[in-house]
Amino acid sequence: MPSARFVGFRESAEPAALVDAGITFALVVARTPAGIVLVHNRYRGVWELPGGLIDAGESARAAASREFAEEAGCAAGALDWLGIVEVDNGRPRRGAVFGSVLAAMPAPVVNEEIDGLAAWTPDAAPQPLGESDRRLLEVLSLRPAPPGSQRSG
Repeated sequence: MPSARFVGFRESAEPAALVDAGITFALVVARTPAGIVLVHNRYRGVWELPGGLIDAGESARAAASREFAEEAGCAAGALDWLGIVEVDNGRPRRGAVFGSVLAAMPAPVVNEEIDGLAAWTPDAAPQPLGESDRRLLEVLSLRPAPPGSQRSG
């Protein structure tokens, strides 16, 4: 399954209605002292940000929290809305992007979907890194951690 092509990222207010905003997935950009948490997706064979599809009746925030716990093996802590990412994997898709700050890098995870964790920094990235995730990380690395972010561990 190929990685999606990055179209763009825009900061915005958190939409009240996901359907109206066309948001179908959620990602978490979790900052740690070592860098931003990435997971290795064994199906796609790439490093990527933890996240996934929003289930029917689920909020983007709940999906982000659930997906982070499943893929990174720990709670994401307080989630700050960052904006909307647009990607294209044969059809345009929009995703909610949340930020979090963790006191430490989570322990490695191995499950049906994930077979490792790594930290991304602007100077060092595990390879291969999904193209849309790389582009989103580049855009977000130019921004400081969200104000008021709470550390979680």
